[in-house]
Amino acid sequence: MAITEIAGGTTNIAQSLASLANAGDVMFLVFAGVLVFAMQLGFALLEGGQVREKNVNNVMMKNMTDWMIAGISWLFVGYILSTSLNLGDLVSWWGNILSASSLSNLDLANWFFGLTFAGAASTIVSGGVAERIKFSSYILIAIVITALIYPIWVHIGPWGAGLLQYADYAGSYVVHGLGGFLALGLVIALGPRAGRFVNGKPVTIAGHNIPMATIGAFVLAIGWYGFNVGSSFAVADISGIVIATTTIAMAGGGIGALLASKNDVLFTANGIVAGLVAICAGTNIVSPIGALVIGLLAGMQLPFMYKLIEKFGLDDVCGVVPVHGTAGILGGVLTGVFGLTALGGLGGVSLLEQVIAAVLTILFGVIGGYGLGKLVGVVTKGLRVTDNEELVGLDISEHKLPAYPGKQ
Repeated sequence: MAITEIAGGTTNIAQSLASLANAGDVMFLVFAGVLVFAMQLGFALLEGGQVREKNVNNVMMKNMTDWMIAGISWLFVGYILSTSLNLGDLVSWWGNILSASSLSNLDLANWFFGLTFAGAASTIVSGGVAERIKFSSYILIAIVITALIYPIWVHIGPWGAGLLQYADYAGSYVVHGLGGFLALGLVIALGPRAGRFVNGKPVTIAGHNIPMATIGAFVLAIGWYGFNVGSSFAVADISGIVIATTTIAMAGGGIGALLASKNDVLFTANGIVAGLVAICAGTNIVSPIGALVIGLLAGMQLPFMYKLIEKFGLDDVCGVVPVHGTAGILGGVLTGVFGLTALGGLGGVSLLEQVIAAVLTILFGVIGGYGLGKLVGVVTKGLRVTDNEELVGLDISEHKLPAYPGKQ
């Protein structure tokens, strides 16, 4: 009898510990997810500061609707597509979300954390197509990205079915590379803003509030700790190396952009973000020194890639292609270098796999973005606003409300 009681007590203790660990993981994912959700604010401020006064409200509206659309898309379609392309699993998921008792706390916490990533992937696009895209067109684009394009890309890669194998701990390819190159495809389909190029030469159209943009970069940096550290998905798997490499790459990105741009404030702010984008892939396996080099290179490439894009007559308003697209690709490829044990990494990474994934990310993003833009343009009878609406500004033409009424 005593032995039975002891065995029963041991079982109860084990169950209690398992329950406590489960609750800790739920809380961890919720806390990390809230930090990533706060990045929506960072994106809104960073993009809002880089557009003209007459288009600020439009940027804010796009960032708000990105989150609302992502929430619904991820609930009904996106989340399950990211894990399975089986119709039966989709139908089963719909049955589960009809009942409050069908899903565990951890299931729902995982859903929420995944949602914040889907929202970020969609929001990246917003900055590239700013100041001339129809709001209705943008809404449709956001729906397709969060419901189909992003979840399918997740499913193909190491976070899903692993049909394509590569190292990407927190999304240099999956989130940022995809988002940046979707933006490039859409920018090509959309065309430049009026007056952006004159006789084939680029004309600078300055943003209205650089301090706002800088604050946005810092908000994003704070949220990034949820992005990278939260990607462990469990309290027991939190990695100190992730915290260290995230921090060092952020600093390296800012320094690299500062040096390459000769002290430009906006490039430096975006360099902080680029360093964070680049380190996502290998944050769990590279050394702090490796993270510093990755961040430095990600920041240094910003002004060069921005000008290269200009030379092709493309108008990426907030520089999302170099900040997220090429920085993400660079970080992913360099993970295949600095992740090697010979260079201080933890190993388990292949440079060839990283390069193949980089090429496919670019192709999937650009082709998908361009095709999506052309398709949505047909559905909405034109992808962009009229010349007069662009001149007046999207705040008035699309939302009937200026961001700064006292200045009108």
